[in-house]
Amino acid sequence: MPRLPRLQYPDAIYHIVTRGDGRRRLFHDDGHYERFTRGLAEEVDRSGWIVIAYCWMPNHIHALIKTPQPNLCRGMQHWLSGYANWYAKRNHRTGHLFQGRYKAFPVEDEGYYWNLSRYIHLNPCKGSKPLAKRPEDYRYSSYGGYARKGRQADWIAYEDLHRCWAGLHGGKDPAAAYRKFVKEGLANPPDPKLERLRDWVYGGEDFLKRMLALATGEDDGANRRRRRRMVPVTVDAILDATAMQYGISADSYCGYRSRAGGRDVAAMLCRRWTTATLRELSIRFGLSHPDSASDLIKRGNRLAESNRDVARKVASIEKNLGLYPESRV
Repeated sequence: MPRLPRLQYPDAIYHIVTRGDGRRRLFHDDGHYERFTRGLAEEVDRSGWIVIAYCWMPNHIHALIKTPQPNLCRGMQHWLSGYANWYAKRNHRTGHLFQGRYKAFPVEDEGYYWNLSRYIHLNPCKGSKPLAKRPEDYRYSSYGGYARKGRQADWIAYEDLHRCWAGLHGGKDPAAAYRKFVKEGLANPPDPKLERLRDWVYGGEDFLKRMLALATGEDDGANRRRRRRMVPVTVDAILDATAMQYGISADSYCGYRSRAGGRDVAAMLCRRWTTATLRELSIRFGLSHPDSASDLIKRGNRLAESNRDVARKVASIEKNLGLYPESRV
């Protein structure tokens, strides 16, 4: 079966699912759960995501997320690779942590918040050996904040779910109505697959057609122009273009203690425009530690923001490569 397309567009809503490689555990103790949760909270701050619900099971995770900007892929890369690197160091483990690429099922609109979040929150209560009798007893999900205000986190959009319910159904106490709705699901567990069209999107036929059009390039002209600007670029191409801008050889960027001009800028642009991980970039730049490239990237970002000459060089490099900031995702 071919891979389903990864769609990104403003104000997209996704049901995110990913699993441990070969049913491997993703979490072994409170520290693992806390680190993974903190990574999502940091991504909310970095990418502007709106988190409606999440649940971390021992070997897989669920999250219901809205992305005001089309930045799901980059945000997921930051979040999942950050945790995988931390996991490898803490547990002295090598190899893949996650099973292939994560799944991101597009959701038509906020009207699906209610059912999808209930499904997510009831995950620990399902199966022959449930992890909790009630969803509020499970510590590693967002339901605690829905069950009790004192347990709410400031980065989860509880009110978005409640506001959606109130708009659809009315009522003075959507929070209590939601708790009742979730409790009813214990007796009759929901299966979101019944609502998923072609095992890909949550929504109606029209929404499915729009997503297929977006995936195949048959959508509106503005989106076609945006995609034409999104030219694939490699790490080598960025190194060559940056070196040319600074009048040096790209090979000079790869030494352990290299001070070649534009090295920080090259690392920053590689992180911005390619799918290379920090580990891959560290190796490419001749660094000894798998995460060392992050220091180069941070310096490159600071230079581009504070130095006009560097900012002009960055703009020139991107233009020469056919890259445009407004098309970045």
